Amino acid sequence: MRIGLFSPHFAFNYGAVLQAFALKTFLIEHGYDAVILNRRPEYHCAIPSLSGRIARKIEVLAKSNSFGKFEREYLQPQTELIVHQKDWSKFENFNLDAVIVGSDQIWRDDYCFTSFGYNLFLDFITDRSIKKISYAPSLGKDSWNADPEVEAKVKMLINDFSSISVREKSSVDILKQKFGVDAELVLDPTMLLTKDDYRKHFKIKKRLDNYIATYILDYNDELNMVLSNIGKDLDLKIHKILIRAPKSKISKLLDRFRTMKPVRKWVSDIANAKYVITNSFHGMVFSIIFRKQFVVIMNKERGAARFKSLLSMFGLENRLLNNYNDSLSLFSETIDYSAIEPTIDLWRNKSIDFLVKSLSK
Repeated sequence: MRIGLFSPHFAFNYGAVLQAFALKTFLIEHGYDAVILNRRPEYHCAIPSLSGRIARKIEVLAKSNSFGKFEREYLQPQTELIVHQKDWSKFENFNLDAVIVGSDQIWRDDYCFTSFGYNLFLDFITDRSIKKISYAPSLGKDSWNADPEVEAKVKMLINDFSSISVREKSSVDILKQKFGVDAELVLDPTMLLTKDDYRKHFKIKKRLDNYIATYILDYNDELNMVLSNIGKDLDLKIHKILIRAPKSKISKLLDRFRTMKPVRKWVSDIANAKYVITNSFHGMVFSIIFRKQFVVIMNKERGAARFKSLLSMFGLENRLLNNYNDSLSLFSETIDYSAIEPTIDLWRNKSIDFLVKSLSK
């Protein structure tokens, strides 16, 4: 069975590329023929201005040893490039039996249409013999606020899927209320693989180093001080996987052109840490995968519903903080993974069962 995978595999984002890798790897290791649909946004590939093309080239070069190398090594095979809606005329040449769309915040109403229009709801598939499946897309937040005409179009498309799953409980509720579809709750694709799978594929040695890994997407000086104090109190060094400066026009511009840690190294930094502090969804996910003691700082701008949903599935709601000043005391409350291991396994098996049944329908 040949399956096309549609997700933001091209993004310079650790979670985006790792969820694509995990789903593709899981399917291949379970006997399926999986190929990534190489759909990329026009603003990446069809830039009209010379200055824009030069800036994009510099950005790609800056990320070539991190995301570029990972894509070449781990996100293959891919189809021919699809940039414009008219390029979907190539689709029938891909000879697919099913297309799986997901994961990450690809169905979030305030930015899912920016890059691909209705493609993320598989509007380009007209052959009814091809299964349309969603695996763990996220609506990102606990509401849907698109215009009525957009909502009507999405309702028509989403009701043509043969199987639908989402990543958050709030998304299950929204799809039922807004679109009249029953969606199953499943784990993010990255959790289909185990820590041993990641160690094997990325050649990560088993060890535990005395540092606190901090993966912070947005920070301020106060947070930087808190992190420093935590390190001193626990007598551990702070290892910053990534810290982005507060948002401003100049910082956003510079962020585009900076080099970033290789994806495999990002995973190993979490795998080998003693503690993890993060405000990233996938920073949280990989902390759980590698059974780390961790703290999640509330990230309302980026969508709090997805954090709350996953943590509640495992009874870890207390690891989510509204105020990062409370983080120090939480480190003394150890997560007993032996107690929640059966629940993690249960959800993983349920997620695998959804995929297998969806593909065999």
